[in-house]
Amino acid sequence: MNGMSNVDICAIVYELKPVIEDSWIRNIYQFNDVFLFKLRSSGYGNVTLLIELGRRIHLTAYQRPKPRLPGNFCMTLRKYLRNRRITGIRQYDFDRLVIFDVGLPEDRYTVIIEFFGDGNLILLDPERKIFIARHFLKMKDRDILPKKEFQFPPMRGSDPREIDFAELKSIFSQSDSDVVRTLVRNLNLGGVYAEELCLRAGVDKNQSASTLPDEDLDKIFSHLKDLIDSLRKGEFNPVIVMKNSDLISVDPFELRVYEGMQFRGFDSFNHAADEFYSAGEVFESEQKVEEVVETEVDRYQRMLEEQKAKVAKMEFSEKKYRKHGDLIYGNLHLVSELLETIVSARQRNHPWSKIEEKIREASGTIPSAKIFKTLDPKTAKLFVNIGGEVIELDYRKSAVENANQFYNQAKKAASKAEGAKKAIQRTVKLIENAKETPPEEISLTQLVKKRKKKWYESFRWFRSSEGVLVLGGKDVKTNTTLYKKNMNSDDLFMHADFKGAPVVIIKKSEQPHSDKTLQEAAQFAVSFSRAWKSGWGQGDVYWVTPDQVSESPPSGEYLERGAFMVRGQRNYIKGVPLKIAVGVMESDGEILPISGPPSAIEKQTKNFVIIKPGSVAKGKLAKQIKYHLFKKAPSELKEKINLIAINELENILPPGPGEISQNS
Repeated sequence: MNGMSNVDICAIVYELKPVIEDSWIRNIYQFNDVFLFKLRSSGYGNVTLLIELGRRIHLTAYQRPKPRLPGNFCMTLRKYLRNRRITGIRQYDFDRLVIFDVGLPEDRYTVIIEFFGDGNLILLDPERKIFIARHFLKMKDRDILPKKEFQFPPMRGSDPREIDFAELKSIFSQSDSDVVRTLVRNLNLGGVYAEELCLRAGVDKNQSASTLPDEDLDKIFSHLKDLIDSLRKGEFNPVIVMKNSDLISVDPFELRVYEGMQFRGFDSFNHAADEFYSAGEVFESEQKVEEVVETEVDRYQRMLEEQKAKVAKMEFSEKKYRKHGDLIYGNLHLVSELLETIVSARQRNHPWSKIEEKIREASGTIPSAKIFKTLDPKTAKLFVNIGGEVIELDYRKSAVENANQFYNQAKKAASKAEGAKKAIQRTVKLIENAKETPPEEISLTQLVKKRKKKWYESFRWFRSSEGVLVLGGKDVKTNTTLYKKNMNSDDLFMHADFKGAPVVIIKKSEQPHSDKTLQEAAQFAVSFSRAWKSGWGQGDVYWVTPDQVSESPPSGEYLERGAFMVRGQRNYIKGVPLKIAVGVMESDGEILPISGPPSAIEKQTKNFVIIKPGSVAKGKLAKQIKYHLFKKAPSELKEKINLIAINELENILPPGPGEISQNS
């Protein structure tokens, strides 16, 4: 099956209308001719609309890896459509063409998606002129060119939704072809639906159209109206057609043309289309592992060479400036005398040319004149030659001031050289990290459905080695939410013994909270605090019961936003090490990235790595972790791990840089 028919698109648009209209465009991604519109719908939450030019349009539950860099076309779509509301969606003239209206009437952009031929996506500006298009074209009946007024393609045949029996009879009486071809050519129906009408009417599809009896034509017309009526009312029976487990077709109705084959029913045509088209879809990794690593290492290597060159340049400058200062001080009398001669002559209004002439004449007998080389009055520069070194002086300054200026320049050059040397050390480490951090190793990957998140994944969380749920805030807002809405009287409240740490709630368990769970929660609390970013090795934590915690300060005192007042005795856990395990576990057939204290994570999965505070940036660290998890995974899980987005791993890491522990 190549792509959707006009009947399919009519059914899809009917289902999309309540979901898409009044939704907000959160973001747009492009993979060649495949576009993903991330939408926020008031009644349906976050949804993803997939558009493949020339082939399909439907909501998708499958996740696809985001391109590393969006192209210019995608960036333009984002610029003009992102954070705008879709105010309308419709099919144009029962054709394979869908229209979105985006924005308010006075500033409305129009998105036109064509599903015939190679397909196209065209953005019209508020004046209905072509702003950008995926493919600019010059055709026989219309042009898709910038700033041109958009013209729809000429309609092929009659609109089957509007045709009456008299018009249908006229079409058939004038036809020189058989029944099925007449329906396809004149009613803008695909071959499958033209054959379906013949089967339902009990008419031989190969019979001559012009000789078809009115009784048979009336049957065809009746079944056509039934089909159109079902499309208008949204009375669908979506199915995927299979033959010996091979997927043959996806349709909004169960069609007789596929009798004898297997049918798999679905609750919506969008769901059926997503399963049909996405089930066999694979994406190709942008680059192979060796290519990516080589590119990154090469980039850092070039940076390293530039830094080394800068060090050499600064060290050379330092030596030169220091030498010039030393030469001036070593010949202080001569330099001072020459400078005084020039300044004195200018004060007596001697022209520059006369001053230079007199100095050159005296160079045979006066020692200070012998070091003179040339003058540049425009820049106030005096050039002297001392010991074979040409030195640039400012004749407005004294000899000592000129020497000190060179010493200051030498100090600055030395400081820059030192800074460049430190940068070299960092770059060397980056090269080492890049060599250890190849991305995914497979070039083709099967798509995986997007996982539905649990309620507690709005927070930081882990399950202790004894199965107790522990929650942590991500920021001031989630800290407050945890305290106000998710802390019950039989929970425990925990916090690091300093500012800049999350609220941690240890949820109720069947047994009293054990020392093991408390220790793990304490490690969680201190590791996700500012202590991690500051590079601490350990920190202190305390826990209390919920009735000891309040947002209300004592009379006359003030609490900062997000702060809490803790009354009564605190139970301390001292010297808790900062260390976190990051791993993946299977949950309901899906891969779930998890992080938490090592002793807790190792109870849930064998595939994990341990990290600690370090110098590797969070994004880079997430890539390293993903690579290690991928290498450790059994072959049947590698594809699923490969689909984990880097930002999904970043979201479960402590704040700030870190590094993988050698004990992982």
